[in-house]
Amino acid sequence: MSATERELTMRHRSMLEDLAAQQARVEALDPDRAEFDQQYAALVERAQELLAFEQQLPHLLAEPQRLRSAGIVRWGWRAQTALAAALIITALALGHTAWWLVLLLPHLLATLTGWSITVTVQRHRQQRVIALALQAQGVLVVLVVLGVLSFWWIIAVLLGWLGIGALSQEGPAGQGAKK
Repeated sequence: MSATERELTMRHRSMLEDLAAQQARVEALDPDRAEFDQQYAALVERAQELLAFEQQLPHLLAEPQRLRSAGIVRWGWRAQTALAAALIITALALGHTAWWLVLLLPHLLATLTGWSITVTVQRHRQQRVIALALQAQGVLVVLVVLGVLSFWWIIAVLLGWLGIGALSQEGPAGQGAKK
């Protein structure tokens, strides 16, 4: 159990114990006494706090992994932007035709737009996988541009871009991947 989980579990247990103690105080009082109303109001308030905490609990538990995913996503897209810029320079330095820019400039622009991705609690795992798939896509682009793979592999590059682009868009429930 991580420190965050342990802390949240202890907080939840403390809230439950506090609620049980407050309930015991209310049950011990005579309903006709003036103090009963105050204690009952405190019981209702503690119950509402507990319910609110329990509703936030899944997000609180997922936050450390979301932060880890956010770093992977951020640096994955930035690394691909740097790779695209380096490939443009390399392709021109190696004397490749300017037609390679038709492949490399969209890659550069697409990776620049990936910098604005907001990693959400609901989609952080999917966004992490997309960032890792982007790295594989980058390796494929490098191999095609440097001539290790034949020119026909550009079809796989284009299909990879389509897949990554489609997965990077907003989810059906409005769980935006982009700002």
